[in-house]
Amino acid sequence: MSAFRITGFSGLVPRLAKQLLGASQAQVATNCNLTSGDLRPINGPRLVFAPVIANDIVSMFRMEKDGNEKWLAWDKDVDVARSPVAGNTSRRFYYTGDGEPRASEYDMATAGAGPYPSGCYVLGVAQPLNPPAVMPAGGAGSTVTRSYVYTFVTQWGEESAPSPASSVTTGKDDDTWALSGMDTAPPNTGSITGAVKDIPFEGQVEITLDTVYGLRAHEKIRFASVEGMADLNGEFALVGVDPATNKVVVSLSTTQVYTAGGAWVRVARHNTSGMAKRIYRTLTTSGGAEYHYVVTVSAITTTYDDSTRDEEVALGEMLPSTTWNMPPANMKGITILANGVAAGFAGNEVLFSEPFKPYAWPTSYRQTYDQDIVAIAVTGTTLIGMTEGNPFTITGVDPVTMGGGMEKLGVAWPCMAKRGVASFAFGIGYPAPQGMVIIGTNSDIVTKNLFTQREWAELNPATFIGTSADNRYYAGYTANDSSLMFVIDKAESASFIKINQNITAIWADPATGKLYVAVDRKIYEWEGDAGAKLAYEWKSRKFITAPPVNYGAAKIDADFDMPEMEAASAQTSYDAAIAANQALITAGMMNDGLADSCLAEYEIGGDAMQDIPPLAIDSLQFQLWADGALKFTRQVRNSRAFRLPAGYKSDNVEIVLSGNVKVTGVVLAETMDGLK
Repeated sequence: MSAFRITGFSGLVPRLAKQLLGASQAQVATNCNLTSGDLRPINGPRLVFAPVIANDIVSMFRMEKDGNEKWLAWDKDVDVARSPVAGNTSRRFYYTGDGEPRASEYDMATAGAGPYPSGCYVLGVAQPLNPPAVMPAGGAGSTVTRSYVYTFVTQWGEESAPSPASSVTTGKDDDTWALSGMDTAPPNTGSITGAVKDIPFEGQVEITLDTVYGLRAHEKIRFASVEGMADLNGEFALVGVDPATNKVVVSLSTTQVYTAGGAWVRVARHNTSGMAKRIYRTLTTSGGAEYHYVVTVSAITTTYDDSTRDEEVALGEMLPSTTWNMPPANMKGITILANGVAAGFAGNEVLFSEPFKPYAWPTSYRQTYDQDIVAIAVTGTTLIGMTEGNPFTITGVDPVTMGGGMEKLGVAWPCMAKRGVASFAFGIGYPAPQGMVIIGTNSDIVTKNLFTQREWAELNPATFIGTSADNRYYAGYTANDSSLMFVIDKAESASFIKINQNITAIWADPATGKLYVAVDRKIYEWEGDAGAKLAYEWKSRKFITAPPVNYGAAKIDADFDMPEMEAASAQTSYDAAIAANQALITAGMMNDGLADSCLAEYEIGGDAMQDIPPLAIDSLQFQLWADGALKFTRQVRNSRAFRLPAGYKSDNVEIVLSGNVKVTGVVLAETMDGLK
């Protein structure tokens, strides 16, 4: 007598034909939680924040300080790194992808009603342009020669590279050495004196400013009050900067002609509030001439009279910031290694900062690769570089020597999606044409047992938006004009499942381990609502029998009782949805009219109101398919056996389970007795 049982439910293996799947593997596994071997629905997402943002959320980051929580959101691909400095009570962080590299803190980033971040500084400290002029006078002591430099220091204690050195000057050791001509802090605003369209190339505008000190190509500038060429009033990324002529170039196609006026302001300002200036001078020692600290003055000070004796200066700190440049304005992908070194990339260069000084990026620390870099990520003290061809690793603890640790992997595994990169305990994963690559102790295509390259390509890996949580890979993707999610889990039986969810961003919080997704410009905690269950669908393999049989009975072992905790959560979710919808109705913000401004945002007859979650988990549908045709459908309400239709025989059957009830097993047999 023929019978079969399904236990230990598992996910999809797309590379296998449906009749070759294992007894517990699936043809369809949507919205399923299979990690325990049972078939369970996944929890619904929980709304945590609705940021002020005009477009879809592409990147997000949670900020927390003194028990307060706020979210940053961007409509661009942005990378965020928390400060590695000890005692980071201000919650300082650094980010790239929204123009030039930037820095901010909780209070600055979350001021006002949004959008957040609402404030930032450009990352790094601009170097003074001009050397100080030196004039000694009034002394009668021994003859000495000196040279002077000065640096800028922000309120955060960040120090710039030094100014050009003054001329080597001879005087008396007890002279008063008068310094003059020192720069003040770089400006954040200024005026426009001219603009010419289609210069230097068609579709560009050349703009003359009062000064370009502190401006670089790729930085963002906002122009306002321009007369004649009103198209220039707005925010632009600088294409080029010419310090010799005080001219900048932006991309803009316009037929308008500049007539007068205009002002400019940096989008990411220099951190000049309370900025100071440190002065250093040479001191001859057994090791040669060294610059030693003399004094700190305000950044607005342009002159200083130095009468400090050499004996006192010898006790001062040596100039530390000789090579401390700002990071390139087009740097992306900022991340922090375990040794406190920040890393980023631009083109085919990997860039490193001084340890625990994410504002200081010596040029000598840069490492060049022979292919353009798509993304970088860190595991321990190893940096993984994902490129348009072969990946590479850089290992080390000191940025001075990390170049010797670069290793090019001998396989062409191009990274197809920067946003699809994820960090696991065992390495860094990313989508390549061949499948999901893991670079770590053992580098391999970890999905080769799940997908051939053809099935993998059907997921359109170039569209992946991915991250990891609990060492599972969660990703959104777009294929065949639809957007869904999937989960890959190589460690447990839930190998591959799909989820009916269209997300625009996904992020795993390293501080809490929680997973968050962005949907319709709102941020949700993934599976955060234990009281709401998403309806699942699970379709078995094709079971083959010889000879053909008629399965006449079935039994489903399932749990139709909602646990007390889940029942309480369901009631809370139900009440919250009712209250939120009532608030929309009261405020007249249902967006349910065809003439509303949100036309095409919702389906016909739809509106902005939330779905009301059920107060019970009691939905379970069973379907029996034979020879590719639906033979039987039943709403199952308990775990008692039930009869299946007679009148046919088939050598192949499939079953489909859908609903929100936890199922632990299914058995089919030719007779009721056979179920035993």
